[in-house]
Amino acid sequence: MTLGRSRYNPALTPPAQAAVHPFVEDALLWIAEAALAYWPRDRPTSEQLARAMIVAHRGERDGIRVKENTLAAFDPVVAAGVAAIEFDVRYTADDEPVVVHDADLARVFGRPERIDALDWATLHRRVPEVPHLADIIARYADRAHLMIELKARGSARAEARLREHLRGLTPGAHYHVLALDPALFAAVAELPAAALAPVAKANWETIRDWSQRHDCGGIAGPFPFIRRADIRDCQRADRWIGSGFISRPGLMRREIGRDIPWIFTNRPLALQRALDRARRRSRR
Repeated sequence: MTLGRSRYNPALTPPAQAAVHPFVEDALLWIAEAALAYWPRDRPTSEQLARAMIVAHRGERDGIRVKENTLAAFDPVVAAGVAAIEFDVRYTADDEPVVVHDADLARVFGRPERIDALDWATLHRRVPEVPHLADIIARYADRAHLMIELKARGSARAEARLREHLRGLTPGAHYHVLALDPALFAAVAELPAAALAPVAKANWETIRDWSQRHDCGGIAGPFPFIRRADIRDCQRADRWIGSGFISRPGLMRREIGRDIPWIFTNRPLALQRALDRARRRSRR
């Protein structure tokens, strides 16, 4: 993909997000995946398999011993050859970019504190599993593509620090910046638009339409909503498209056969093994 010179325009109005409870969304995706995993499909070509990239969504974790968005969750997937890791960025009280999904520590770490109420030293002392963005970059930037999802705006100082940490990397080649709300791209407005990618949930049509009206590098969303026409539109615009969240090898092959190269998953190790097997078979 060629990176252009255009920049994101923060004055543009972003679309509203659809309010769907995460558990409802997960259940609907599970049902859709169970139905589609064995649906008649074209077998992916060797070229499509070669282009395919598994994206480890918050790493490989069980939620008990291994928590999401931690080095323990990312180390095994990068070692296994997974092409990309997706993680979330928020800011501490002293404006440090840290890798954590939720606004507080309750769901993942069983603590009540908010991320933006703790300075980095205190957060690191209380929950050392939460990485700093600098830790992720130093550990993985030369080994895996970084899919950096912005979860909130920060202060001018915080967002400047985010950009400073990214400055040694090449946008598009080393990383993309993702957001459920395109207004968050204002934090990295200096980046080429081709390094930015909006992410859809149940509001696929709204985000897809936004991506067609604005410069961006690609789009990702739930696999049941992505039509063949959407795939063709991305190909014509030289934009990548990502499908999530895939957990079954059969559905992975279906999506790759539909010419969707980026496969977002919560089961990256299993899908990487399945992709490696499919690649070996295609070369026979």
